[in-house]
Amino acid sequence: MFLKTEEFSFSDENLTLYELSALQRIEYLNYLAEIEKKSSQSDSDPSIRHAELVAMGIRASAMLVAMSVWHAERKGPSVQELYDEILATWPVTALGEADRKIKALSGMMPPEQDEQPQTENVAGAEAVTAEKS
Repeated sequence: MFLKTEEFSFSDENLTLYELSALQRIEYLNYLAEIEKKSSQSDSDPSIRHAELVAMGIRASAMLVAMSVWHAERKGPSVQELYDEILATWPVTALGEADRKIKALSGMMPPEQDEQPQTENVAGAEAVTAEKS
């Protein structure tokens, strides 16, 4: 198997996360489009819309994790069964962490950038000012 893996630990629990296969990536993107289409975007109440968006994010993360961990035991539970179990048993913080790791493994997010601004001065070099020629 060519898929990359990474160990995931949360609250004394450990499991292996897998990169999504090409087919799973397509299925995941279709899943996102489907849940977006089902959401009631016409609702003018911002609190209801916010709750829907949060729920969509949780469901999307649970689906991503289910697709990833399915590779550990292909003859075991289906992705849908894993999804249902993950939604029922995982805390939201664990879902968020696993989501980020899977997206990084699968090349679905840009690599982390250095937060420090880069300076153009090389260590020990003098800054050029108008007074110097």
